[in-house]
Amino acid sequence: MVPVIKIDKTLATPVYQQIVNSVLSHIEDGYLGLGAQIPSINQVSRDYHLARETVVKAFKILQEQGIISAVHGKGYFVSSLQFQVQNRMFVLFDTFSSYKEVIFRAIQEHTGKDALIDMYFHHYNFRVFERTIAESVGKYQSYVVMPMEHDRLDEVLKVVPPDKLYLLDVKPIDSSVSYPGVFQDFEQDIFNALSSISASCRKYSQLILVFRNQITDPPAGIVKGFIRFCKTNHFDSLVLRTPLNARKPRQGEAYVIIDDEDLVYLVEQTQSLGLQPGRDLGLISYNETSLKKIAACGISVLSTDFAAMGKQIAEMVTAGKNEIRYNPFRFIDRGSF
Repeated sequence: MVPVIKIDKTLATPVYQQIVNSVLSHIEDGYLGLGAQIPSINQVSRDYHLARETVVKAFKILQEQGIISAVHGKGYFVSSLQFQVQNRMFVLFDTFSSYKEVIFRAIQEHTGKDALIDMYFHHYNFRVFERTIAESVGKYQSYVVMPMEHDRLDEVLKVVPPDKLYLLDVKPIDSSVSYPGVFQDFEQDIFNALSSISASCRKYSQLILVFRNQITDPPAGIVKGFIRFCKTNHFDSLVLRTPLNARKPRQGEAYVIIDDEDLVYLVEQTQSLGLQPGRDLGLISYNETSLKKIAACGISVLSTDFAAMGKQIAEMVTAGKNEIRYNPFRFIDRGSF
């Protein structure tokens, strides 16, 4: 007997959404017909070792969509077959972060209630990247992939029908294929954003980009754009490729921080040394998050609009548009620079 509910622990898709997707998939393939009974909330919670609140959330969504209804004393039954999965979407991110969640929620919001979205991560491991894509082929109507630079990238992506494939965030540099998608222009974005605040940059004796090596380098275009800006405007500059905790900040320096761990360290150091960001030294963080709006009285950021990125890719997928778009990027001033 085929289980009505399928929970896959390897998926990053929230468990409540997997419950919803399971029921909708079985209705779509005919396994669950009109009037078919589905397992109770307590049974699903018990069988899959889930918090009851998680299952309640899934059932509430199905009830709100009119797919199931409760019969007092008897349980839950399929009450409507009048739905159609418009888009079964595969989303592959590199790693989880707060801004990836913003992108994913925007994709969910703008693909509509009839879309079923599964989210995966490759963590910059090319074997995982290749295997995850290969195992997904034929299961989805559209594929949204955040790629990684590799000499076999085109070969791996070739298994996905080109009219169903969209790339996100990072446009491959060495690829021979022009993939549709929504991208950042990392070099030009940081050059333009810093140019918009070049007068403020002149308050500082040196501009320092902290470009920590982790699992993989951040996009090289960030460094290129930073160096081009500094050379164009004759600023003394430095690119640090090691964690910032080996360095003590000094008055008159200005930092552009890529990694949030380095940001925390720098904020702690400025507080312990009695230095005030925006007055004694400059501090800009890369990539907007909600916490940066309030941390240390507000951290100025350079960031693309992640909600806009999710919205744009969702609109492209649902409309079937094969095009290349560049996402908006800006400097957000909160006084730390």
